[in-house]
Amino acid sequence: SALAPDWPLSRIDTLLRAVLRAGAFELRHRPDVPARVIISEYVDVAKAFYEDEEPKMVNGVLDTLARELRPGEVNPRPARKAPDQGDEPA
Repeated sequence: SALAPDWPLSRIDTLLRAVLRAGAFELRHRPDVPARVIISEYVDVAKAFYEDEEPKMVNGVLDTLARELRPGEVNPRPARKAPDQGDEPA
């Protein structure tokens, strides 16, 4: 559920799935390790094997999981501000 729609499971190769599973495991079962440290480490692992969008995807997926699994540790995403729609005075 943390995957973006443009990253279906079928697009993720075996190595990248292993990186995501290991990161997800640590987020869930290693509360002694800060979430930001876990995310950073697994992004670095992804960078060792991939150069394109994969490290960014790892960051996004693990960040989403951290916000779900550790809500007290990781701040919620700020709400997006709607663009101004004719706020000028008449």
